[in-house]
Formats: sequence, structure tokens, C-alpha cells
Amino acid sequence: MKSKLVLQQRVLVLTCCTALMLLLMNNESQAQLEQRKPRPNPADAVLKVQQLPPALEQILKNWETHSKKIEKLEGNHVRLWYDDVFQMEKRSEGKFYYEQPDKGRIDITGMEIKKGAVSDKKNAEGKPYQLKPGENERWICDGARIFSINEDEKSYEVYPIPLGRRGENIMEGPLPFLFGMPAETAKKRYFLQLVANSPEQIVIAVKPRRRADAANYREAKVILNPKTYLPNAVLLVHPGGNQSTVYVFKNVVANKSRGIITKIWGNDPFKPDLDDYQLQGKVAAVAQGPNPPQVAFKVPSTIGRDYKAAQKILIQMGFKPEVHPGNPAQNPGERKYHVYRQKPQPGTAAKKGDTIHLLLYTDPNAAKN
Repeated sequence: MKSKLVLQQRVLVLTCCTALMLLLMNNESQAQLEQRKPRPNPADAVLKVQQLPPALEQILKNWETHSKKIEKLEGNHVRLWYDDVFQMEKRSEGKFYYEQPDKGRIDITGMEIKKGAVSDKKNAEGKPYQLKPGENERWICDGARIFSINEDEKSYEVYPIPLGRRGENIMEGPLPFLFGMPAETAKKRYFLQLVANSPEQIVIAVKPRRRADAANYREAKVILNPKTYLPNAVLLVHPGGNQSTVYVFKNVVANKSRGIITKIWGNDPFKPDLDDYQLQGKVAAVAQGPNPPQVAFKVPSTIGRDYKAAQKILIQMGFKPEVHPGNPAQNPGERKYHVYRQKPQPGTAAKKGDTIHLLLYTDPNAAKN
């Protein structure tokens, strides 16, 4: 299931705005939509152009025009995640950065919940939802890969972006309407409704026509700044309908040189330093070849693990572990039947079916006998 989510999360490589980073955090499974209202066949829907009111037509054209001018985008965000089943709200904040056509980064930190703080979200009885800090994480897209970094566990995963989806072709991702998709294309792919149109804000409701889009979200609302056509906020209702995420954007600046970004993240914000982080299993590292892309995997480190746990990790990734007896465990820190060397080395690219050789410390007493 996780591999399917990876493809959905290629959204990250999009956006003329922070939408790129938004869906990176949308790791919902491809659940069935709860509402079964009649709607056009997805295969036919993309061929038909939705007839819209003149005001919405003009907004889409303006949006497209303004988006074409954006090469870089940066700012702050607040993320509010709601779970209606468990009646819970999680709050996070952070910074984001985007560079055309397919690079982006968002750093997310759980907000401190101050004593006495109350959620604005309430259940049917009027009781506020439980408040909790969100997770600490980072999402980085370098144009070819998406890095999902868990700061709490000091671990990360890497997902390849197929060659055909890179660059401007990434517009085929789930939410390209957020960053100025051509108006005619947007009308073919989405049901669009103008909810509000004032000098203060523009609100557009969006529902997907295609199954691929519906797998990522049931509906969305985008609040635009009428002067800049940049998003002030985005609401995403997840496919199951019981969870939703709200993103509120602040201090959004377009086409600025790497000012605060360079100070915070260094010269290249899209090359994460992960030396002290553990690479997780089932992590695709590279996409090779266009027809179709062949996925290679980074061999995880099994050094220090007992041989059973090491074998399990490798088998789950599709590798063939092969155990070899090595030196007897005699010195402090040397534990019998634990891996102390492996070949190929951790981090090496390999394909499913490749053999990974594991060298184990042996029982010193057995060696004497």
C-alpha cells in the first residue's frame, strides 16, 4: 500500500505555489469515496469542457497568467489536521520553499499546545476536539526524488519520480489546479464552483472528475488573494471523508532570491544531510529508464542487528539475504549472531532479487569446541 502512496505523493514535484508541498503530506490510502452521487464517467469527463460562469472563467485565466510568472515561492505555513472519528486536532507550523518547475521543500514542526488552549473544531455535542502537536517532519523534492524525513525517529524514505512525470509534465499530478493549470485543462478534470468573489478573497470549491484524483482527495477549497492569485489557505477533505487538513499561508513571497532559505537550509535546500538518519525498508532510490521506469533500491544497513531481523528487513524489500559465519564475538560490543559487515554496503543501489551477503559474529565457545 505504501508504494501506491508514493506515486500519489509525486504531487510534491508540482506547484506554482505551496500546493507542491501540501500533498506531500497527504498520505491517505486509495479509499472508496463514501458519497456515491452520480457523476460523469471519468474516461468521458476529461474530454468535456465544463461550462462556467463568466466570473469564474476570468478568475481561472487570471490565475493561469499570474502563475506563469512564478519561478520561486517561499513563506510560512500553519497546518491543522482533523480526525472526525477520534475527534482530534493536530497543529503544526513551518516554512516552505518552491522552485520551478519541480523542486520544493517544507519543514513541519509540531506546535506547542499551551495550557488552556481549545480547539475551534467541535463535535455534535459542542465539545471541542482534543488538541495535540503535529509530527516533526520534512518533505523535500529535488526533481527526481521525494524525501520523506521523520525527525522524531531520525529516519527517512526516498521515492523515485518516474521520468515521464518530471519537470513540467508533473502537471498530471493530483492537484495541479493549485498552481495555475491552463483554464481549459482544469475544466476538463475538475468540477469547479465559485463560492466567494470579493476584493478580500476568492474561494473556489473543487471536486475531482477522475479516479486518480479522487484517490488523493474528495474535495478541496482554495482561498486566493485577488491581488496576487497566491493561496491564503487550502482545505483538503481526504478520500474517506473523516479526515481533513487545512493549510494557512503567511508571508508568502514570489521570485525572491534565496534569502532566508540560504540562512536556514544552506546553499541547496534540496540536498538533505541525512548522515545521522536511518534509511527505512522498501525505499525506492532511483528511477531508471523510461519504458517503463525500472526501480532500484538502496540497500538498508543491517549492521548491528541479529541475523533474523536482518533477514526479515531484506526479504521485505525483495532481496535475498545470505548469512556467513565470521569472526567470533570476543570484544565488548561484539554480539554473537549479529551482523558486523554486509556486501553490498549500506546505501548501495540494488534491484529486487539481488543477494545481500551478511557476515555474523559467531559463538566463541563453539569455536573452541
